[in-house]
Amino acid sequence: MPKRTGPTDPNVKDLINQLKKLSSETKITLWKTVAEKLENSRRQRTSVNLSKINRYTKEGDIVIIPGTVLSSGDLEHTVTIAALKASEMATEKIKNSKSTFLSIKDFMGSKPEISKTRIIV
Repeated sequence: MPKRTGPTDPNVKDLINQLKKLSSETKITLWKTVAEKLENSRRQRTSVNLSKINRYTKEGDIVIIPGTVLSSGDLEHTVTIAALKASEMATEKIKNSKSTFLSIKDFMGSKPEISKTRIIV
């Protein structure tokens, strides 16, 4: 059986630990789920196109992507996206659609409305 690999970036490791700690303190399973998704190796981490975000959200939704946001497609409505990272073109398209992009760490600190938040993988 091959050795399980996980994140080697110390920033990602720190984020995972913070998410797990927040999950145990607040009893909100959303944070635990995001931490588990981020624990995958980089090749197995989620990559989501803007077209998928557009398809599965509506105006004013809050979305967490435990991975990368890619630029394929367009956003036709305003959403808030929290992700580990986004490509330059995706960030530009998000700004052009008047949507908001945050890192997961910034999103945690903003005291989000959990009931309106969804994870897209």
